[in-house]
Amino acid sequence: MAKFNIGDIVVRKSYGEDIYFTITGIREGKSQKLEYVLKGVFYRIEADAYEEDLLKEDVRNVELNFKMEFMRAKKNASRKFYLNRILGIYRLRKIPGTILHIDSSSRFLNMCTKLYREAGIKSKGYVVAERNQPSVVRQILSRIRPDILVVTGHDGIKKGKSNLSNIENYRNSKYYVQSVKEARRYQKDPDKLCIFAGACQSYFEAIMDAGANFASSPGRININALDPAILSEKVALTDRRYYVTPEEVSSIIISGSAGVGGINTKGRLITV
Repeated sequence: MAKFNIGDIVVRKSYGEDIYFTITGIREGKSQKLEYVLKGVFYRIEADAYEEDLLKEDVRNVELNFKMEFMRAKKNASRKFYLNRILGIYRLRKIPGTILHIDSSSRFLNMCTKLYREAGIKSKGYVVAERNQPSVVRQILSRIRPDILVVTGHDGIKKGKSNLSNIENYRNSKYYVQSVKEARRYQKDPDKLCIFAGACQSYFEAIMDAGANFASSPGRININALDPAILSEKVALTDRRYYVTPEEVSSIIISGSAGVGGINTKGRLITV
């Protein structure tokens, strides 16, 4: 009988109890031992662990930490745009770019959508599992016609894998690569459709080669749940006459330059 259940919040002893995870699946692993599928509570990381490596956490403590982390990320996101929001100039004289956000996590999507809404940015969100994202992204793009596309969820380097040039050693990177390729079939010009794709520890180089403007993770690190939204907000609120640089992005997101990289990309804010 399983010691833990789907929905339990746990930490891994072998990693110093550093990250909160939600158990999203239970399966039989090697030697008929139960293996638990884990997804990060604050970070877009996917992992697995055996029962003996897990400790259950008090949900109340996790929720408190979650709120604190969320507020910290929001404060970081707002730093560059606070004055513009207070003055209301975007609502009065300018129109931000629109965002299509496809995410495997409904919780993370709700967090990001709230950030967009508070910034006065129009967005549309869809919850789609990573493996299904490539098959729906072009159809949704054609219907929504956004300025910015976010394709994200969870990811991670598979346990025991050291060859970071093999995409099969990543849990979901191949789906992000496929999604970006599909999106570029819809719109080839990176200045007409800005694409962010990836999650924690994703295969950055492969996602960029597929045609993304920005991707995670150059340093194969964990990225915060709000990093894709903070980046997209920056592009949406930057005037079309100017470029958003990777250096600017790394200065405002939680994970920094090791978390997200990319190319110079035109802003999507227009004057009316």
